[in-house]
Formats: sequence, structure tokens, C-alpha cells
Amino acid sequence: MKKILFFLLIGGALFIASCTKQYNEVNPNETVYANLKSTDWTTADTSKNYTATINTPQINNYFATHGGVIVYFTFDGGKTYEQIPEVYNNVSFSYTYTAGGIVLYAQSSTGTGTISAPDALTAKIVLVPSN
Repeated sequence: MKKILFFLLIGGALFIASCTKQYNEVNPNETVYANLKSTDWTTADTSKNYTATINTPQINNYFATHGGVIVYFTFDGGKTYEQIPEVYNNVSFSYTYTAGGIVLYAQSSTGTGTISAPDALTAKIVLVPSN
């Protein structure tokens, strides 16, 4: 009787251990670059806040609610990239995104002073799909 119980126990353990694993397909990230000129930045409040818009048709309604967007700036011609939000030369950079576009923001790092329009720079946008 003990042998039968032992073989049933071993057989059950092997049956449970042989379950197949399911793997989800991984969608690769997409990287988009955008060159911004100093004239792309606009202000509506006497140089306290600047905004610039990057058209990104890759961000549709589904992606805007399910995916992720990461934005980097390079201030040295592409040698290094810094993820925003970022403070660089006393200017605080941040962004928001919706379907079709990314809005970049630049303001004084203290929140009270005035700034000049940011110099020309390149934005690296990493689009991260998710389920």
C-alpha cells in the first residue's frame, strides 16, 4: 500500500511540474527624435513660462492611456541625454502628452523669475508600449 501511495505521489508531482508556461509577446520600444529651435518655444506670460509642442502621431488614443512616454534632452549635440523633468541652467523642464502630441514646458527653476526662450536642442522620445 505504501508503494502505491508513493508512486501516486511521485506521479502527481511530475504531472503538476510539467505544466506549460505561457509567455507574452514583447513589443519593442520605439524612439523618436525631434529637433527644437529656439523659435519653437512660445510664451503667453512675459517670459515666465515657455511651451513647445512636438507632433507625435505614434501616440494614438490607446497608446496615450496604456503606453508610456519618456523624454530626454541633449544639450551637447547628442553626446549625453538627460531625462526630463530636469533643471538645466536654472531652467526647469517638464512635459505632458496626449494623443498626437507632447507639450514641453520651460520655466524658471525658482518658479518666480523670467527666463529666455530655451536654445535649440534635440529631444529623444522613447515610446514604451504596454498591455
